[in-house]
Amino acid sequence: MATTKSTRDRRTPVSVARTDDFDADLSTILRTGMNQSEAVRLAVAFLAHGWQSAWDAGAVPDGEQPRNMLMRVRRHDTREPTDQQV
Repeated sequence: MATTKSTRDRRTPVSVARTDDFDADLSTILRTGMNQSEAVRLAVAFLAHGWQSAWDAGAVPDGEQPRNMLMRVRRHDTREPTDQQV
């Protein structure tokens, strides 16, 4: 006989109120080609990682929201178009 998961073990989807600001932010992430679910998961993981790092470092008391966060981005090296090469 097959076993089934109880409904208690299933995760329920998260619902987010859509605003113009949210849609603009989501649109920015979607430019990478990922879908909406992937974009929201990435955004949550990204913020959670930053906050956890701040708490672990003692920069912010555990459970408090950091006031400011910085994201560093390494420049993406691309070849210059042939008409732009010197």
